[in-house]
Amino acid sequence: SDDYDETKRDEKKHLDILHKIAVLECKPNEGLSDKVIIDFKRLLGEALSCSFCHSYETAENIILDADKYIKNRGEELSRLWYLSTAGKITSIVVIFGIIAWISKDCFIYFLGKTFFECSLSMVVGSLGALLSIIMRMGEEKLDIHAGELIHKLEAKYRIIAGMLSALLVVFAISSEIIFPMFLKVENPNIFLLLISFIAGMSERLAPSISSKLIEKNESE
Repeated sequence: SDDYDETKRDEKKHLDILHKIAVLECKPNEGLSDKVIIDFKRLLGEALSCSFCHSYETAENIILDADKYIKNRGEELSRLWYLSTAGKITSIVVIFGIIAWISKDCFIYFLGKTFFECSLSMVVGSLGALLSIIMRMGEEKLDIHAGELIHKLEAKYRIIAGMLSALLVVFAISSEIIFPMFLKVENPNIFLLLISFIAGMSERLAPSISSKLIEKNESE
Protein backbone atom coordinates (compact mmCIF):
# COMPACT_ATOMS: atom_id res chain seq x y z
CA SER A 1 0.00 0.00 0.00
CA ASP A 2 1.01 3.64 -0.32
CA ASP A 3 1.07 4.00 3.47
CA TYR A 4 3.49 1.08 3.76
CA ASP A 5 5.72 2.46 1.02
CA GLU A 6 5.95 5.75 2.87
CA THR A 7 7.13 4.15 6.11
CA LYS A 8 10.79 4.44 6.99
CA ARG A 9 12.66 1.19 6.49
CA ASP A 10 16.21 -0.11 6.28
CA GLU A 11 16.59 -1.66 2.84
CA LYS A 12 20.06 -3.03 3.63
CA LYS A 13 18.85 -4.97 6.68
CA HIS A 14 15.76 -6.18 4.84
CA LEU A 15 17.81 -7.48 1.89
CA ASP A 16 20.25 -9.14 4.29
CA ILE A 17 17.37 -11.00 5.94
CA LEU A 18 15.98 -12.01 2.54
CA HIS A 19 19.40 -13.37 1.65
CA LYS A 20 19.67 -15.46 4.84
CA ILE A 21 16.16 -16.84 4.37
CA ALA A 22 16.93 -17.80 0.76
CA VAL A 23 20.10 -19.63 1.81
CA LEU A 24 18.24 -21.62 4.49
CA GLU A 25 15.41 -22.46 2.07
CA CYS A 26 17.88 -23.89 -0.46
CA LYS A 27 19.54 -26.28 2.01
CA PRO A 28 18.69 -29.90 1.12
CA ASN A 29 16.61 -31.60 3.81
CA GLU A 30 16.39 -35.11 2.41
CA GLY A 31 14.52 -37.55 4.61
CA LEU A 32 12.96 -35.08 7.04
CA SER A 33 9.24 -35.44 7.70
CA ASP A 34 6.71 -33.05 6.16
CA LYS A 35 5.82 -31.71 9.62
CA VAL A 36 9.44 -30.77 10.35
CA ILE A 37 9.83 -29.05 6.98
CA ILE A 38 6.52 -27.16 7.37
CA ASP A 39 7.49 -25.98 10.87
CA PHE A 40 10.86 -24.87 9.49
CA LYS A 41 9.21 -22.95 6.63
CA ARG A 42 6.80 -21.36 9.09
CA LEU A 43 9.71 -19.98 11.12
CA LEU A 44 11.24 -18.52 7.96
CA GLY A 45 7.86 -16.99 7.10
CA GLU A 46 7.66 -15.40 10.56
CA ALA A 47 11.13 -13.95 10.06
CA LEU A 48 10.09 -12.47 6.71
CA SER A 49 6.93 -11.02 8.26
CA CYS A 50 8.95 -9.35 11.02
CA SER A 51 11.30 -7.89 8.43
CA PHE A 52 8.36 -6.37 6.53
CA CYS A 53 7.24 -4.87 9.85
CA HIS A 54 10.76 -3.43 10.29
CA SER A 55 11.48 -5.67 13.31
CA TYR A 56 14.87 -6.64 11.93
CA GLU A 57 16.40 -7.82 15.21
CA THR A 58 13.45 -10.13 15.86
CA ALA A 59 13.70 -11.45 12.32
CA GLU A 60 17.41 -12.22 12.84
CA ASN A 61 16.64 -14.12 16.05
CA ILE A 62 13.93 -16.17 14.36
CA ILE A 63 16.31 -17.05 11.52
CA LEU A 64 18.86 -18.27 14.07
CA ASP A 65 16.16 -20.35 15.79
CA ALA A 66 15.05 -21.80 12.45
CA ASP A 67 18.63 -22.73 11.56
CA LYS A 68 19.12 -24.37 14.97
CA TYR A 69 15.80 -26.21 14.70
CA ILE A 70 16.50 -27.74 11.29
CA LYS A 71 20.09 -28.55 12.31
CA ASN A 72 18.96 -30.46 15.42
CA ARG A 73 16.33 -32.42 13.49
CA GLY A 74 18.95 -33.17 10.83
CA GLU A 75 21.43 -34.49 13.39
CA GLU A 76 18.77 -36.79 14.83
CA LEU A 77 18.03 -38.24 11.39
CA SER A 78 21.75 -38.51 10.58
CA ARG A 79 22.31 -40.55 13.75
CA LEU A 80 19.42 -42.81 12.76
CA TRP A 81 20.95 -43.44 9.32
CA TYR A 82 24.41 -44.01 10.80
CA LEU A 83 23.47 -46.31 13.69
CA SER A 84 20.89 -48.34 11.79
CA THR A 85 23.33 -49.03 8.95
CA ALA A 86 26.15 -49.97 11.33
CA GLY A 87 23.78 -52.24 13.25
CA LYS A 88 22.54 -53.99 10.10
CA ILE A 89 26.04 -54.63 8.74
CA THR A 90 27.24 -55.93 12.11
CA SER A 91 24.16 -58.17 12.42
CA ILE A 92 24.92 -59.75 9.04
CA VAL A 93 28.55 -60.34 10.04
CA VAL A 94 27.54 -61.82 13.41
CA ILE A 95 25.00 -64.15 11.77
CA PHE A 96 27.78 -65.36 9.47
CA GLY A 97 29.98 -65.89 12.53
CA ILE A 98 27.28 -67.91 14.31
CA ILE A 99 26.78 -70.11 11.25
CA ALA A 100 30.55 -70.61 10.97
CA TRP A 101 30.76 -71.51 14.66
CA ILE A 102 27.87 -74.00 14.48
CA SER A 103 29.43 -75.72 11.47
CA LYS A 104 32.95 -75.24 12.84
CA ASP A 105 34.19 -78.75 11.99
CA CYS A 106 33.10 -78.50 8.37
CA PHE A 107 34.41 -74.96 8.10
CA ILE A 108 37.85 -75.96 9.39
CA TYR A 109 37.91 -79.11 7.25
CA PHE A 110 37.29 -77.25 3.99
CA LEU A 111 38.98 -73.89 4.66
CA GLY A 112 41.48 -74.60 7.43
CA LYS A 113 41.87 -73.62 11.05
CA THR A 114 43.77 -70.42 10.28
CA PHE A 115 41.01 -69.12 8.02
CA PHE A 116 38.43 -69.99 10.69
CA GLU A 117 40.33 -68.08 13.39
CA CYS A 118 40.79 -65.07 11.10
CA SER A 119 37.08 -65.07 10.20
CA LEU A 120 36.05 -65.30 13.84
CA SER A 121 38.41 -62.46 14.76
CA MET A 122 36.90 -60.27 12.05
CA VAL A 123 33.41 -60.97 13.40
CA VAL A 124 34.53 -59.91 16.88
CA GLY A 125 36.27 -56.88 15.34
CA SER A 126 32.98 -55.76 13.81
CA LEU A 127 31.37 -55.86 17.27
CA GLY A 128 34.21 -53.73 18.61
CA ALA A 129 33.73 -51.23 15.80
CA LEU A 130 29.98 -51.07 16.50
CA LEU A 131 30.62 -50.40 20.19
CA SER A 132 33.07 -47.66 19.24
CA ILE A 133 30.47 -46.02 16.96
CA ILE A 134 27.81 -46.16 19.70
CA MET A 135 30.14 -44.74 22.37
CA ARG A 136 31.37 -41.89 20.16
CA MET A 137 28.09 -41.02 18.50
CA GLY A 138 27.58 -37.97 20.72
CA GLU A 139 30.96 -36.59 19.62
CA GLU A 140 30.46 -37.23 15.90
CA LYS A 141 29.74 -34.16 13.76
CA LEU A 142 27.02 -35.39 11.42
CA ASP A 143 25.47 -33.19 8.75
CA ILE A 144 22.22 -34.23 7.09
CA HIS A 145 23.06 -32.03 4.11
CA ALA A 146 25.77 -34.54 3.14
CA GLY A 147 22.97 -36.93 2.22
CA GLU A 148 21.78 -40.37 3.32
CA LEU A 149 24.18 -42.26 1.04
CA ILE A 150 27.31 -40.70 2.57
CA HIS A 151 26.18 -41.51 6.12
CA LYS A 152 25.43 -45.12 5.24
CA LEU A 153 28.69 -45.59 3.36
CA GLU A 154 30.72 -44.16 6.23
CA ALA A 155 28.96 -46.45 8.74
CA LYS A 156 29.63 -49.50 6.55
CA TYR A 157 33.30 -48.70 6.10
CA ARG A 158 33.77 -48.03 9.81
CA ILE A 159 32.61 -51.60 10.49
CA ILE A 160 34.83 -52.93 7.69
CA ALA A 161 37.77 -50.97 9.12
CA GLY A 162 37.20 -52.63 12.50
CA MET A 163 37.17 -56.06 10.85
CA LEU A 164 40.38 -55.35 8.93
CA SER A 165 42.05 -54.01 12.09
CA ALA A 166 41.19 -57.25 13.87
CA LEU A 167 42.58 -59.26 10.96
CA LEU A 168 45.79 -57.24 11.01
CA VAL A 169 46.17 -57.92 14.74
CA VAL A 170 45.74 -61.68 14.18
CA PHE A 171 48.47 -61.63 11.52
CA ALA A 172 50.74 -59.58 13.79
CA ILE A 173 50.22 -61.95 16.75
CA SER A 174 50.78 -65.02 14.57
CA SER A 175 54.04 -63.47 13.33
CA GLU A 176 55.01 -62.68 16.96
CA ILE A 177 55.46 -59.01 16.06
CA ILE A 178 53.26 -58.08 19.01
CA PHE A 179 52.29 -59.94 22.18
CA PRO A 180 55.07 -62.56 22.03
CA MET A 181 53.62 -64.08 25.21
CA PHE A 182 50.60 -65.25 23.18
CA LEU A 183 51.82 -68.85 22.99
CA LYS A 184 52.21 -68.93 26.78
CA VAL A 185 48.67 -67.74 27.48
CA GLU A 186 46.53 -70.35 29.19
CA ASN A 187 43.55 -69.74 26.89
CA PRO A 188 44.94 -68.31 23.62
CA ASN A 189 41.61 -68.40 21.75
CA ILE A 190 39.89 -66.11 24.28
CA PHE A 191 42.95 -63.84 24.31
CA LEU A 192 42.87 -63.61 20.51
CA LEU A 193 39.15 -62.69 20.49
CA LEU A 194 39.72 -60.08 23.21
CA ILE A 195 42.52 -58.44 21.25
CA SER A 196 40.39 -58.57 18.09
CA PHE A 197 37.54 -56.79 19.89
CA ILE A 198 39.90 -54.08 21.15
CA ALA A 199 41.37 -53.73 17.64
CA GLY A 200 37.88 -53.19 16.25
CA MET A 201 37.26 -50.44 18.81
CA SER A 202 40.59 -48.70 18.52
CA GLU A 203 41.48 -46.39 15.65
CA ARG A 204 45.12 -46.20 16.73
CA LEU A 205 46.01 -49.86 17.22
CA ALA A 206 46.10 -50.78 13.55
CA PRO A 207 48.31 -47.82 12.55
CA SER A 208 50.73 -48.61 15.39
CA ILE A 209 51.04 -52.23 14.21
CA SER A 210 51.64 -50.98 10.67
CA SER A 211 54.41 -48.76 11.99
CA LYS A 212 56.03 -51.74 13.71
CA LEU A 213 55.88 -53.75 10.50
CA ILE A 214 57.53 -50.90 8.57
CA GLU A 215 60.22 -50.43 11.23
CA LYS A 216 60.99 -54.15 11.32
CA ASN A 217 61.23 -54.28 7.50
CA GLU A 218 63.56 -51.30 7.43
CA SER A 219 65.80 -52.72 10.15
CA GLU A 220 66.11 -56.02 8.26
